[in-house]
Amino acid sequence: MSLLAEPKFHEVNRSELRQNQSATLKRARGSAVLVIRSNDTEDEKVVLDKQYFDQLRKQLQSVVETLEITMDQRLFKQILTAADTLEEDLRLGKLHSLEDAFAED
Repeated sequence: MSLLAEPKFHEVNRSELRQNQSATLKRARGSAVLVIRSNDTEDEKVVLDKQYFDQLRKQLQSVVETLEITMDQRLFKQILTAADTLEEDLRLGKLHSLEDAFAED
């Protein structure tokens, strides 16, 4: 799992966004997050670069899947047990690549 860049927050108010929408929205590039302020914090919004959002979503999904695996005590124990023998199995040629296992003859 790759690490995401730490977000950099740029705050603007709604009138600034309305007055210069194109230039203001361009500030939300990469890991830069545009925070649209409001007098009521419930009305504040954020604008993210789509690629950065997709990375966040993928990493969140990966974390959820990892937690699900570690919460399944039986499965997690099996994984840990198998991990102990992986190096030896690899050295002895007991393991096969996915390409070998699913090769079409």
